[in-house]
Amino acid sequence: MKIVYIAPFYYPVVGGVEEVVRRIAEYMVGRGHDVYVITYNRLRRGGLGSLPIEEEINGVKVIRLRPSFTWSHGSYSPKLPDMLKKLKPDIVHVHVWRHPHVFQVAKLKKELNFKAILHGHAPFHGIDQLGLITWTYHRLVDKTLRNALHNYDIYIALTNHEKEIATRKLGLSEDKVVVVPNGIEEDHCKTNNDRENTILYLGRISRAKNIQLLIKAMKHVSSVVKDAELILAGPDEGLIRQIMNYAGRHGIRARYLGVVTEEEKHRLYLRSRVYALPSTYEPFGITLLEAGIHATPSTITGDGGQLEVAPPGIASLWAEPKPEKYGEAVITLLTDCSLWRKLSIQAREWALQYVWSEILYKYEDLYKRLTT
Repeated sequence: MKIVYIAPFYYPVVGGVEEVVRRIAEYMVGRGHDVYVITYNRLRRGGLGSLPIEEEINGVKVIRLRPSFTWSHGSYSPKLPDMLKKLKPDIVHVHVWRHPHVFQVAKLKKELNFKAILHGHAPFHGIDQLGLITWTYHRLVDKTLRNALHNYDIYIALTNHEKEIATRKLGLSEDKVVVVPNGIEEDHCKTNNDRENTILYLGRISRAKNIQLLIKAMKHVSSVVKDAELILAGPDEGLIRQIMNYAGRHGIRARYLGVVTEEEKHRLYLRSRVYALPSTYEPFGITLLEAGIHATPSTITGDGGQLEVAPPGIASLWAEPKPEKYGEAVITLLTDCSLWRKLSIQAREWALQYVWSEILYKYEDLYKRLTT
């Protein structure tokens, strides 16, 4: 079977979507399929034309098109249709709703007679996370261009929450939407109950992630648990100085580690008593599963994928997105040892359902169902 994946970015660019595309593509190579990835020759910021035009990575044939224009993480290349005509794929698996390649593939499907799958990746953030301009653009596309979705054979949703949006807001029939969650690497580490009073956040230091809620909540946490410490790790998007200044003014113990290695992430999950994800909406929330596989319960808020990836009362505590309420949830996990042990055990059991070995075969089953 010849399979073509189309994604905004691919390795060496790293990120959540990129990891999913890489995992699926390399798995399909291992299953004996002829696998291509078509992406764009750019980095997230700049780097236009800086990567090889074509190369093979772990058996995956990667083709990078030079975009005619770019904006944020979006790219457009008029060469995409010609490349698909040349490759003559059986399956075209497109990633991330609203990108120009979604609509290019929708137009080509009947002409080239391939099966088309759209992997939406749940980009349904709120105005507070996106800003007015981007949010307005998203609403406009969802309203005026959503008919292109009907040209796809299958829409893959990460969660049941995304499936509901795809059917209720985008107008897809339920039989066209298949839920396949993201996966994580199984970790065979020896977990322990002897943790420090550390609250960990791993991810982008940005307003979209609602870090302001977390640092304000820590003011309440520090007043009750004197030795509580917040550890932040991940790329800064211009917010960390403000966050650390707030911590200093209010006597909050906080450290920023910058971007950390996989080995360091593993160590941080194991030593922390609480994993905090203050986003009001997450498409999925892979760090919640990473915390869970290390038996670390989480505090969450808002709605979205986080409610399924770390269900409240099973792998997390949920709180209103208010500093004092979110702080109370953190305090509970720091001080209620019985509850912490219960959620710790359950969080690991829940996360084990999402290891890649339990997920990747579902994509091949889906491809076979479409082509036979």
